[in-house]
Amino acid sequence: MTNPIPAENQNSGTTAWIPGPNLATTQIQAYCDQHSIDPGGTVTFFVSTQSAGTTWSGAIYRLGWYQGTGARLIAAIPQQSGVAQGYFDGTNLNNCPTAISDPTTHLLEAGWSSSYSWQVPNNAVSGIYLAQWTDQNGKTTYCSFVVRGNRPADYAYIRPTTTDAAYNNWGGWSLYTVPGTGVKVSFNRPDWNGGGTGGLFQLEIQFIKWAERQGYNLSYLTMQDVHENGAWLQHYNAVLSAGHNEYWTKEIRAAFYAARDSGVGLAFLGANACYWQMRFESDHAGNADRTVTCYKVQTSGGPAVSNDPYYGVDNTRVTAMWRDPVLNQPEAALCGIMFSDLIYNGVKVPWQMAATPSQTYLGGTGLVAGQSYGADLIGFEYDKQFASSPANLHLIAQSSPLNEYGNPDTQHTATYIAPSGALVFASGSHAFTFALDQYRWSAAGTPYVVPGIQALMSNIMAALVQGKAAQTVQTAQSSLSSFHT
Repeated sequence: MTNPIPAENQNSGTTAWIPGPNLATTQIQAYCDQHSIDPGGTVTFFVSTQSAGTTWSGAIYRLGWYQGTGARLIAAIPQQSGVAQGYFDGTNLNNCPTAISDPTTHLLEAGWSSSYSWQVPNNAVSGIYLAQWTDQNGKTTYCSFVVRGNRPADYAYIRPTTTDAAYNNWGGWSLYTVPGTGVKVSFNRPDWNGGGTGGLFQLEIQFIKWAERQGYNLSYLTMQDVHENGAWLQHYNAVLSAGHNEYWTKEIRAAFYAARDSGVGLAFLGANACYWQMRFESDHAGNADRTVTCYKVQTSGGPAVSNDPYYGVDNTRVTAMWRDPVLNQPEAALCGIMFSDLIYNGVKVPWQMAATPSQTYLGGTGLVAGQSYGADLIGFEYDKQFASSPANLHLIAQSSPLNEYGNPDTQHTATYIAPSGALVFASGSHAFTFALDQYRWSAAGTPYVVPGIQALMSNIMAALVQGKAAQTVQTAQSSLSSFHT
């Protein structure tokens, strides 16, 4: 298979994409009509300026390595006259007469008119593309989308778009807003977090830069892609679950299981993966999978399972925690480990090697049993081993954070081998990939790259693709044997 990533990253890059002190709040806000698209397709953007007539211009970048700059300018969007379609100020939605809302579920769509459409070049390389919008006063906001393609490839990188939507409180509601938590959230609105990109800048960019620097053969997808085309995952040798990937549909989980059981390696690069089951719904115009629905019901201790209209109709689709008895599918059965807690007061702690770590992937890393690395690689959420973890789970790290109540707890980084031969790796921390590259969302703090963890991740990446390769060889040998019978 061809690998376009090394050649792509030989192109000249720029640092103009990096968020700076002029990050917009209310001045300019934007979103796009889809989160993934094939080369040759068209993506439409919806931009609103706080004041009518405020001009703005745009730029579209592809994220990668590019000699350390982190992105390449793909297209410049000429100056446009701004239209005031509404804005969110962190508390209230202002001057947005087109907003479509449901007072029961708190679903909110911005309903803006389109501002600009861009056709993706036919030769565009699969990747995460960043649209940057800058008003006449230099205030900047963003939205992002994935360009698919490069199939088959060794690795599929999955953007956690559903979790971005769940935490986005643009307009006043998210799946976390209290009192009266919303149960439905829309992609048809700007993202109030991460400058418009959710967790991309904070939790994903380090791995993206590092992986593209190494020249891995990557193809990029979103959680919507996995939901709609789960069989795609079996065309790769490994699947990389990025960042904070908390909200999964039944179809997404089934696709991950099917991939693993066909020999596809899985890597969970953050923490708290596959925690809530959700459902996709269409938007008000009938566009599929533009709404995330999650009633967050519990068998005990929370909103009653009967609050979800699927309860008693199809309990396999009830939007509860996967570990809740109504579903009884603990995340650790897939990921190896699963969510334990938040860290105390947001203070991250070092990543510590287990006292007797599994040696399988430590060759050439220089990592020492029991030693700590990095100042802040555990947090802000972390995972650990549970009774539901696979019996053949092997620990690499065992760190010692304080949980959100200030009590001592344990974090694990771990692996296991599925019966198919597929490796499953889980970092067990949102901040684990901070060790791979020195980019930071905030300028505060000293970037901390850990060469030993970089080497460990290289070993893991090599091992992730071996299960599928072994399956291919086994299938070929079986076919040959049948041919000679």
